Amino acid sequence: MRAFRSSSAVLALALGALAAPAACAQDLSLSGFGTLALGRSSGSCESNAAMASAYTGYCTRAIADWGHGGVYTPSTSAKPESRLGLQGQAKFDANFSATVQLTARSLDEQHLNLEWAYLTARLSPDWTLQLGRKRLPLYYYSDFQDIGFAYNTVRPSPDVYGWDVVNYNGASLAWSRDVGEWTLRAEALAGSENSKKNPYSRLVVDDPMDVKWSGIAGLVLEFSRDWFSGRLSYTRSQFQQTDHNTGVVLATLSGKTRVNQSFLGAAFNADIGAWTLRSEVGRSDRAELGYKASFYLLTAGYRIGAYTLTAGTSQYRETTPYPADYVPVVDRGSLLALRYELHKGGALKLQYDRISDRGSSPFAGSARLLSASYDFVF
Repeated sequence: MRAFRSSSAVLALALGALAAPAACAQDLSLSGFGTLALGRSSGSCESNAAMASAYTGYCTRAIADWGHGGVYTPSTSAKPESRLGLQGQAKFDANFSATVQLTARSLDEQHLNLEWAYLTARLSPDWTLQLGRKRLPLYYYSDFQDIGFAYNTVRPSPDVYGWDVVNYNGASLAWSRDVGEWTLRAEALAGSENSKKNPYSRLVVDDPMDVKWSGIAGLVLEFSRDWFSGRLSYTRSQFQQTDHNTGVVLATLSGKTRVNQSFLGAAFNADIGAWTLRSEVGRSDRAELGYKASFYLLTAGYRIGAYTLTAGTSQYRETTPYPADYVPVVDRGSLLALRYELHKGGALKLQYDRISDRGSSPFAGSARLLSASYDFVF
């Protein structure tokens, strides 16, 4: 994500994005969401973890949010995942609108971030063009990952959901239509992102890094019918990392300063009566960065009245073309979560995760994570 240092700069951008549309808007709307999450890790101590030094002094560590650098330790904390979001939309006729979303987090240097700021033009009943800043649609949950109320677990499985860039600035063109009993949607996107003091990188190294994804291009296909829905996605870009303090562009293990990367993903989901099934698989090719990775998640939930019980498993596995210089990360996780519908627009969740670090040398180490959240929308 782009990490803005100044709250006033974020507000200025957001107000500027809405000012012109609001002046002639026919309709203005405001909505929001929030999560208050508490958690702590436990388990056998891992003294030789490979994370940045800020985390190696802890007995256990559980990475809950790679993209924003959210890590739980043996001390109970609300910082890693608590957040509050506010979204405003200005519609100035049936075909044109502007959307802005601000998200405040309790994590350091991420107290206020501009997540969305885009214009929407409906070109025809089937075609929609959007220009501006949006969430990068790598995953099924990407567009609503921050809205904890929208899913039954405290978080989407971190083994799958976690890269160093979350948003992009550019354009997307979407097509949607009902074909027989199927609902189809396709989206093509292009853009770039420059993430200052990248939170993901701070999990790995001590010095702040700026991460740039340039030449982002992607394609998403979604399809649904009755109780079934599916999603296919492909995204590619170039990757570059710069030392924030010195401005030096860093070379990768391949010896290049700018390298290619790609991400391929698929999701297949079902909602049958009281049952909710979610599955997602993917593969990333970052060989020039040192590795390729495959990953998956599978969850099954069953609802009884106001309660939903969910169990799941996930895995993330890396392989490397540079075995002498890079230690692949191999993680496997399992979870058990209980959700209670506290009131309309509000839910309580309790979750237990078991995380197994199976790499030849531990990155974060194995741990257990107990967490609870209150998720709401308004």
